[in-house]
Amino acid sequence: MILVITPISWILLHQPQNDEADASIPIVTRTDDTYVTPTTKPVSNPPTPKPSTPPATPSATPTPSATPTRTPTTSPTDRPTSSPTERRMTTAPTSRPTPTGDRTTTSTQPKPTETTTAPPPPVDDGDMSADELQLFQMIDNARQDNGCAPLKRDSDLSDGAGADATQRAASGNTNSFSSSSSTAGGEKWTAQDAFDQMMAQSRNTILNCGLTTLGVGTDKAKYKDCLLFICSNKTRVAWVADFT
Repeated sequence: MILVITPISWILLHQPQNDEADASIPIVTRTDDTYVTPTTKPVSNPPTPKPSTPPATPSATPTPSATPTRTPTTSPTDRPTSSPTERRMTTAPTSRPTPTGDRTTTSTQPKPTETTTAPPPPVDDGDMSADELQLFQMIDNARQDNGCAPLKRDSDLSDGAGADATQRAASGNTNSFSSSSSTAGGEKWTAQDAFDQMMAQSRNTILNCGLTTLGVGTDKAKYKDCLLFICSNKTRVAWVADFT
């Protein structure tokens, strides 16, 4: 029985099928002569690799792909940096070092410009002695009582008046006047004696308000006064008032 069935089965298995098997379907056999039933499913071919798509040409103006999630801020951060070189000492020194004489401290602040004003020239005192100044005050007071402005002093006028008084005391020519000067003198004359003489002989000159500056000079000289054969030593004093 077995001997009959076996050949029949072999024939049935090796008969051609009505539908031709796909040539792509291999018939797999095993080394032990055991046949594997073929399948009608097509063998799937491996997928053909797609050509790589060339990168798109970048546009002239780059467009950011994504909006940054955080807006950068310009305010400094309060966190200290981890770099040792950027760390700053937060504790102020307790005392400042004392500058030495070899170092010069320069200030960046502009210094204010100091405007120095030249002091006014000193007032001319007239270079007069006490007696000369006394006559000056008498003449000045008389002029102010007459409505004139106070007189100014002038050293050059006083020096010139003093030189003139020296010559007049020696010569004895002590009484004279002009439109800008007046002289007086005599035996031991004081400033009051000279003022009275000047007011008597040259009042218009003394009280001329157009004259604004006065210099006074005086000097004395010894001389002999003889009567017959008797001579005595005397002192003549000359006074000079010069105006401008």
